[in-house]
Amino acid sequence: MASINSTMSNGHTSNGHAPNGTPDEGQNQVKRTMPMRHATIGDIAKLLNAELVGDAKIIITGVGGLENAEPGSIAFIEHERLLKTALSSGAAAIIVPDTMAAKMRRVERKVGKPAVLTGNPRLAFAKVMEFLQPSQLPAPGIHPTAIVEPDAYLGEGVTVREHCYIGHHAHIGNGVVIYPHVVIGDGAQIGDNSILYPSVVIAHHVNIGQRVRIHSGSVLGGDGFGYVMENGKHRKVPQVGTVIIEDDVEIGANVCIDRATMGATRVGAGTKIDNLVQVAHNVQIGRNCILCGQVGLSGSVIIEDDAVLAGQAGLRDHVKIGKGATLGAKAGIMNDVKAGDFVTGSPAVTHKEFLRMEAAARKLPDALRTLRTLERQVRELQARLGTVDGNSDTIDEE
Repeated sequence: MASINSTMSNGHTSNGHAPNGTPDEGQNQVKRTMPMRHATIGDIAKLLNAELVGDAKIIITGVGGLENAEPGSIAFIEHERLLKTALSSGAAAIIVPDTMAAKMRRVERKVGKPAVLTGNPRLAFAKVMEFLQPSQLPAPGIHPTAIVEPDAYLGEGVTVREHCYIGHHAHIGNGVVIYPHVVIGDGAQIGDNSILYPSVVIAHHVNIGQRVRIHSGSVLGGDGFGYVMENGKHRKVPQVGTVIIEDDVEIGANVCIDRATMGATRVGAGTKIDNLVQVAHNVQIGRNCILCGQVGLSGSVIIEDDAVLAGQAGLRDHVKIGKGATLGAKAGIMNDVKAGDFVTGSPAVTHKEFLRMEAAARKLPDALRTLRTLERQVRELQARLGTVDGNSDTIDEE
């Protein structure tokens, strides 16, 4: 791969040679984007390899939700109960489940609104969004205010925006987009076609795979939280490992993924991490996992493939979450969770047990009222029995 010859603030290109361009080239970057596309609903059906019911020539100019769909837009539904709303919306066409094929043929003859039939309307809608509204990315080139060390390597078509820093021996793959104020440390590797949004920090020797998106404010490769007591004080344990992010991972804003003490903290291919998530040192996250907002993982946690962690789930150190397990919102995980299990609560229990406990808890006010009534009745009965006993004693004495 050839390195980009583009102007840098230190007067050298990424391969150490003198620049060919002028400073203005970096400042006058244009968007590398496609204009908004228009397409017929017939073309969209072909794009999705889906069946079309209705007039194939109707033009689609954008996408919209059912509440705000404008004329010319396309919307989607996943349930038949929303069909009436979809038909009365401003959308020119709708994407619907293919299980509704027979009904849509009858409906379309009455209202004239085309429908695309597919097994996964949400996925189809995402593909239409990508087609009609392509992502806007800045043009390749290195902005004059960026600092790129002479021994850093930049592949073909790389974008480095304002006030970025790329360290010694860093390796930036083809088509990478680096937005303003990003810091990439010495020896870090960024795979092809990855995007780093503003103010991301990639610490030294962190390895990022291909097609990874890292949103603003996230820090990858900060020191793990490791200390040992010495003479009543906390002594820092050196964190000499790294972080490995595999291909097709997306990391939300203000996420922290800590460097391993030794070895690597790892995030598996296809995993998606929401905003404000903490991943501690030596955590191992499998492939295609979902971590929702404010999840917290302590050190050396293992999460196997396809697991789902709902918002604010918190995991103690060294626990293992089995393949395909689901942790409910605010779950407090103190022990291992078996593959496929669904747990909720803090401390977490199986979801069925949690629901029984929750149902019982909701009955507590009534149970307490009943208990107080019974206590009062017992006291009254004891009082009457005491009177009877006293009378009996008097009779006996007589």
